[in-house]
Amino acid sequence: MEVRRNDAGDDARKALPGDLGTGVVDAADYQLFSPEQGKVVGVYNDQDIGLTMWNLEPGQENSAHSHPDFGQILIVMRGSGEALRGEDLPPVPIKASMFFIAPRGAPHGIRNTGTERLSYVTASNRTGTGYTREPIGEQKVNLDSQQFHR
Repeated sequence: MEVRRNDAGDDARKALPGDLGTGVVDAADYQLFSPEQGKVVGVYNDQDIGLTMWNLEPGQENSAHSHPDFGQILIVMRGSGEALRGEDLPPVPIKASMFFIAPRGAPHGIRNTGTERLSYVTASNRTGTGYTREPIGEQKVNLDSQQFHR
């Protein structure tokens, strides 16, 4: 699939329904990293689903949070780390080829505790209410959530 830039930022490559072509996407095109903090790259959004690639250098994380209006599946593409499940539950080891399933409202996040880069895709269903993110505990990422979830 050919990807195009949009107004979500210099490195945003999010496709829209009219851009899908064959619908086949190379995840490597969305694995972009930043030394300052985790890098979020929009992959695809429509009224029903959203796909986003999170890219974390060693030590970076997408802090625990929840989405009260939709569930989310996190699919680790490369690297290893910990699945964060909120303040009351211990983290669980996670690595490439593993899924982290977070039903609607369930706390979730991922921390790269490995020595190599970690990338994972989030797949979300939509309920027509838009994107909402509720932080849980200390947040170690500064994210304008509307930037990648329009």
